[in-house]
Amino acid sequence: MYKYLLLLLLLCNTLFANILINLTNEEKEFIKNNPVINVGAETNWPPFDYVENGKYKGIAKDYLEIIEKKTGLKFNYIYGYKWNDLLQMAFNKKIDLLPILSKTPNREKNLIFTSNSYTTIRDYFYSINKTYKTLNDLNDKSIVIEKGYIYEDFIKNNYPKVKIIIVNNSLEAIDLVITRKAEGLISNVPLIEYITKKNNISTLSPTFVVNTENNLYMAFRNDYPILKSIVDKALDNIDQLEKNEISSKWIDSYRTVNEFTPKEKEFIENHKTLIVANEIGWVPYDYFENETAKGYVVDYVKLILSKTGMDPIFVSDNWSNLLEKFSNNEIDIFPAIGFNEEREKKFNYTQSYINQELSIITKKSKFDLINIDDLAGKKLAMVKNWNSTKRLKENYPKIDIIEFETLDEVFESVEKNTSDATIQNTLIANYYINKSYFNSLKILTKVNIKNFDTKLYMGVSKDLEVLPEILNKAINKVSLIELETLDKKWFNSEKSVVFSKEEQDFINNKTVNIAFTSNWSPISFTEKDKSYGLGYDFWKYIVDKADLKTKIIVKENFADGLNSIENKTSDIIVATSKTKDREKYAIFSDTYYKAPIGIATLQDKNYIPDASYLVGKKVGVGKNYTAYKLLEKAFPNIDFVFVNNIEEGLSLLSNNKIYALVDNLPVLTYNIQKYAYSNIKISGTTGIDLDLQVMIRDDYKVLQSIINKVLETMDPNDKNLIYNKWLKLEYSQTFDFSILWKYFLPLILIIFIILYKNRQLLNYQRKLKSTKDELENTLKTFRSLVNLTIEGIIIVSDDKIIYHNNEFLKIFDINEKKLLNNSFYDLFDINNIISIRDIIKNKDSQTYEIIGLKDFKVKFPILIKSKKVIFENKLSIILSIIDMSEIKNKENLLIQQSKMASLGEMIGNIAHQWRQPLSLISTAASGMKIQKEFNQLDDETFNSTLNSITNTTMFLSQTIDDFQNYLKEDKDKKEFDVNSSINKILTIIKSSFINHSINVILDLEKDLFINNYENELNQALLNILNNAKDALVETNKENRFIHIKSYKTNKEIIIEIIDNAGGVKEEIIDKIFEPYFTTKHKSQGTGLGLYMTHKIITSSMNGDIKITNTKHTFNDKTFDKCALVKITFPLS
Repeated sequence: MYKYLLLLLLLCNTLFANILINLTNEEKEFIKNNPVINVGAETNWPPFDYVENGKYKGIAKDYLEIIEKKTGLKFNYIYGYKWNDLLQMAFNKKIDLLPILSKTPNREKNLIFTSNSYTTIRDYFYSINKTYKTLNDLNDKSIVIEKGYIYEDFIKNNYPKVKIIIVNNSLEAIDLVITRKAEGLISNVPLIEYITKKNNISTLSPTFVVNTENNLYMAFRNDYPILKSIVDKALDNIDQLEKNEISSKWIDSYRTVNEFTPKEKEFIENHKTLIVANEIGWVPYDYFENETAKGYVVDYVKLILSKTGMDPIFVSDNWSNLLEKFSNNEIDIFPAIGFNEEREKKFNYTQSYINQELSIITKKSKFDLINIDDLAGKKLAMVKNWNSTKRLKENYPKIDIIEFETLDEVFESVEKNTSDATIQNTLIANYYINKSYFNSLKILTKVNIKNFDTKLYMGVSKDLEVLPEILNKAINKVSLIELETLDKKWFNSEKSVVFSKEEQDFINNKTVNIAFTSNWSPISFTEKDKSYGLGYDFWKYIVDKADLKTKIIVKENFADGLNSIENKTSDIIVATSKTKDREKYAIFSDTYYKAPIGIATLQDKNYIPDASYLVGKKVGVGKNYTAYKLLEKAFPNIDFVFVNNIEEGLSLLSNNKIYALVDNLPVLTYNIQKYAYSNIKISGTTGIDLDLQVMIRDDYKVLQSIINKVLETMDPNDKNLIYNKWLKLEYSQTFDFSILWKYFLPLILIIFIILYKNRQLLNYQRKLKSTKDELENTLKTFRSLVNLTIEGIIIVSDDKIIYHNNEFLKIFDINEKKLLNNSFYDLFDINNIISIRDIIKNKDSQTYEIIGLKDFKVKFPILIKSKKVIFENKLSIILSIIDMSEIKNKENLLIQQSKMASLGEMIGNIAHQWRQPLSLISTAASGMKIQKEFNQLDDETFNSTLNSITNTTMFLSQTIDDFQNYLKEDKDKKEFDVNSSINKILTIIKSSFINHSINVILDLEKDLFINNYENELNQALLNILNNAKDALVETNKENRFIHIKSYKTNKEIIIEIIDNAGGVKEEIIDKIFEPYFTTKHKSQGTGLGLYMTHKIITSSMNGDIKITNTKHTFNDKTFDKCALVKITFPLS
């Protein structure tokens, strides 16, 4: 039965065969002899060419699938190799095809490439450092490049001072950049966005463009030119709609800006419009014409702002006036500006988006200039205040620079010989020469100006700090298709059309009404309310080139269209021919296509060499069609039968009601196949050609001139693209479904009825097996994942462990046997603040820090979290446990490091504090000795001096005791007075405060006793007071003070320490307690002091500490910026 089904399917496939491209016999033989083509698929170049979840995906894969359908080739994808390995395999002919890559000289020696690229990418330099603007800024710095990537040789050859780090893939490259082991990498937006989004990386952004157009091709082993030919034909046959779908699927999905920060979103919300500078005469980039801002730059600004939700308002003036308006804050954005150091003081720059090419322009009669050096002693006309003008003045002092306000004045000066030459953008020069100076000026040669950056940026007001990053994000979302559209509109200089003022006025002020015939395919027709056809594509080309405004009015028949032209309710018909009667009310464009008038008959008729064989026969022809006009004039004796459209004519012919049907040959061919008339054929041609032209109402001669100018400048390649699209397609042969109904449908029904039940049973069995396999794999995956985690995982039900992972046994240093022989609760210290039973009962899924027991004996700190789950159909508790031993040890080490960091300063304070007492003792002892020598030492003096020495010695002893207490490692809580701690620390460091003229004000409430760790509070206070002292020392203020307050509320004891050193900067106040964060020089601080202070107060002493800025009054003077440290301890 299956054999019969297979036979039927093969037969149907043959009947429905879709031959899409013409292959030579040699190409067909190649496909027959090479049934499978091996394709080297890269695994990690998304979205172009990559493997995900074991499947090959990407732009290249989609193109290859289309090629398979169009050619009959079959591709076998080989992956699992690095890119460099795939290249070598292709070089060695172990792989037949590489699907997507750039050309390099080395690759072209070993491979052959498709004739045209099929996609293009723009490459950027990505970095965390946003100050880089060109590759020259990276001299003596390191960048990352993937092994085998084209930029490896490019950097080595062109930027030898840039250091290269080679990696295997893009993720490795990104990792080196974000860990600051390299300055950046070169890549493209879709690839980087795919990887960064997948791996949750947000710190990387493009800083400048490296290559605006990196063309990508398919490449083949060099002994397979026939394979190249087949693939070339297939790629040429892929229409724009298919290309757009692929681009939309893989690239354009990245073009919506959706990662604005909250600050950027707020800016956009508050700035719905931005004022943008528009220069008067910088054609075709940025100019003002007919009260409208125009040009590539204007369209680009509109494009990127549309991606942000903001709109531009253009202010038009000459360059100097625009700069002055910018200085007066009347303009937000300069849309195209070069970079220099002076401008950097006024502007914030976006990344570059245009690269200029400069040329020398001079009179056609001049032959004494070859390069820029020949301009020495010559007069060079330049625009005032332009960056290029400034660089020329700086670097070429021998050139006589003459400055003008506008480009019009510059070119006029060269033409009138008041200047010898000018140096301008090549595209701009082409425009001006073609428009006004074709007979007098010429472009001499391309030049480079020393120290002139040819890249153009957007310059943004310094007041709008957030705007440059918003614009950069929008620039990076501009797709290649959008860029190509802009380039095609503004930079197709070879065939640029220059319109007269009258023509330009018509273009600006008129809307052209088109009478469009909806049923004359493939010349002009509609489908789903959209217009198509050869004639329509030519008209669309004219509209794009001339920037015409149009409105389509669909006409059901051609006669209605002619009437609308005659009565001037419509302005043009896009596809018809000139006849004498039509010339009474219409004028015509030049011919854009010659089509023979063909003859269609039934299959049983013989070949018809020309229209004379139709005399006396019934011949169908469109009513008022050009074909009728031409044939009626040449062969009036033909019996013409008028039809409303081609479909009606084919129906009459198929039913043998007319002998033949005549029309444009492509129209006949297209529609016979479209409507599947198997009994109709093309039997010959009439010998008369139809000239396709645009028909125009007779009072629109200016429109005729516009259309003809565009047609005259139309590139032959553009014409061929349209011809190939509509006339050289191999149409799918539509099957005559009457055969299916008569012969095959009953057989198909019988087969499907028999197979239906069998298929159901097979599907059911397959689903059962698939479900079982999925469950088993899920369980295996779960166990593997749980055993890979660094956490100990256990599942508890009815106070018994029903599952555990290997890490749990390692953490608790036990084996399964011990675990089974002991109670689950024996694994935890019974003295924990919260018991393990309470943790299990809680439903809040919080994390708790408690004490566990290794091997049921040795205490160690753990983090534990619980959650209720259903496991093996039972309500259970899953516990996640992390060993905190190493973390706690490191934390204690940090505390000790912080403590030791304070010792040096404390010893210095004590040494200074001891100087006066030691001097007193020395003086007293020396005095007694002298008095003794002169017999003047009486008992009263002796006793008084000894008492003074004793008291001084006790002071020194107390200082040593306080220092020893600070060093003690005791961790026992006791009740103590917080004021006592304050006074002890001040005793140690007060001499340092005196030396630096710092007043200490004490405002201490009595009897503030707490039960806590006194020595840890001492360390915290010492850190805070030392920080306050250091901050005050850096200021030059008089009245420097530290105010210390202590007081009690109903629930808390509070210590406040206020200094007037200027407060803490708002941008760092949230980071002040982070480890290793310091505002001091690295030689003066470790960044651990306040971090450990915070840890002591909050974690060890269960208190709270906050730092804020406040106002404070001292000596009747108010200080606006003071730092307030507030420490709070609960009374209970």
